[in-house]
Formats: sequence, structure tokens, C-alpha cells
Amino acid sequence: MADDRAPASDRKPTTKVGRLDRVTRVGEPRWHWSDAYHMILTLSWPRFFGLAIGGYLLVNLLFATAFYLVPGTILNTRSNSFLVAFFFSIETLATVGYGVMSPATVYGHVVASTEILLGMLVTAMLTGLLFARFSRPTARVLFSRVVVITTFNGVPTLMLRAGNERNNLILEASVAMSLIRKEKTKEGETFYRVYDLKLDRERSSAFAMSWTVMHRIDENSPFFGKTVSDLAAEEATLNVAISGLDETLNDTVHARYGYEPEQMIFGSHFADILFERESGKWSVDFRKFHDVQPDVPG
Repeated sequence: MADDRAPASDRKPTTKVGRLDRVTRVGEPRWHWSDAYHMILTLSWPRFFGLAIGGYLLVNLLFATAFYLVPGTILNTRSNSFLVAFFFSIETLATVGYGVMSPATVYGHVVASTEILLGMLVTAMLTGLLFARFSRPTARVLFSRVVVITTFNGVPTLMLRAGNERNNLILEASVAMSLIRKEKTKEGETFYRVYDLKLDRERSSAFAMSWTVMHRIDENSPFFGKTVSDLAAEEATLNVAISGLDETLNDTVHARYGYEPEQMIFGSHFADILFERESGKWSVDFRKFHDVQPDVPG
């Protein structure tokens, strides 16, 4: 195995798999309204609350405009002020009603009734979306920032670390790893081929703290005889996915991670993170989770 070393990557881990983030889709069907639920669930929390607040302000601005355009619609107001109409819209949408301002005309009652109905629907929808986001099962699995290729039992072996950041178990955990690289056919066509890698251990009855995923690099491995430069030229990406049953949530959880060639270090191994305390109990030091050490020539 060639010793083509690359520096460890200090960038923040990403959950992107493959090179889908670099692909621009052309000619696909346009966005459909039925995808709104999926889109909202995949938004980050800041964007979700930003969308909710933005929609809230937009609805109140629209109904405030409806109240403002017809003077005399709101009772007990001294002037036809848009700001007064805006706050009256907020009270109506929330069905608060402080007992001071109220609709004064049939038009005002129609607009207020419409807004109250919309307010109840929006409240129900936001409640359901918040519950769906909070109740969605997620895994807190930490992946090592780099992959190491070292000699293990006399055989070049690719290794990466995975750690369970929660103080519970992931039961019947399974791991799958694949390599995606660019190849050319005999006809000269370029395509990306996926290789499913054979692992030393693909299942674990209980994933508690850490798991070292290993792939032996023999003649049948797509990594055989490759260097970092070779993998970079082939635009290779290593993808890993872990799934299992969360004992707390009693539901299936999964996590995934992608590695680029510059995150693959040849001729190094992971630092030991397992140590014994004075009490005789064993512990895992997550402070050294990403640390690697160069191999000592034998």
C-alpha cells in the first residue's frame, strides 16, 4: 500500500453524502405544494422560526390593510391609523379581544371572522409542525473527522470512528460503507460507480459509546493500490451510514457522513481513547476522539 500522507482536516463534520450537493438538477419537475411539509421538517430551527414569524407578520399586514382601506371599520378608534389596524389584526388573529376595539360594520365583521378562522387553522398547523419536529427521532452519532489507513493484523485496513453522544443504547445497530468514484468504460464514457465495502463487523447488538468501523484493503478492495492523489483524481467519496433502534425513543434512528480524499490519512492510526480509572472502571475519552498518530515503521 502506498504511503501518501495527507494532513488531517480541521473542518466541521458534514452529513452530506456523496456529491449530491455539487449536482445541479436540470429539467426536473418544479416544486409542488405537497412538498411543503417535507421542506418545513428539514429546515433548521432558526429558519423554521424565521418562516413562522415572517408568515405571522405577513398575515397581519394583509388583514390590517383590509381594515385600513375602509375607514370606520374598527369601533372606538380616534383616527384611521394603519398601526391601530395592525394591532387590531393581531388581537383578532389570536382571538384575544381586549374589549376596547371591535368591528363596527358588516365589512369589518366579515374580515374579522375570516381572520379568526385563519388564526385557528394556523395555530393548529403550527402546533402540529412543532410536535412533528420535536418528536422526529434523531441520532447523535459523532463521526471521526478523518479516515485512517493503517496495518492491522498484517493487512492494510481502512478505519473510521463512530461514537454515540447520548447516554443510551442504539440496539441492533448496523453500519454500511460505500465508495463512489469516477470511472471510464471501455467505450470512453464517464460515470460514477458505487462500491459497497466489505466490513469486518457490520452489526452490533448494542452501540453504546464508540465503534471502530474497519475495511480490509485486499486485492478485491477498490482502495487496493490507491493513494490520496489517485482518489482525488477519481473524485472519490467515502460514505458511511449507521442505523439502529434507539432504546429511549423505541424508534429507528440513523446517521450518515461523507469523507473526501483529503480526509483520508495513510500510514496513521487513531489514538487510544479507552482507559481504566483508579476505581477499576473503564471509560472513553472523547477528547481524543479525532486524534491520530503516525504509524511506527516495523
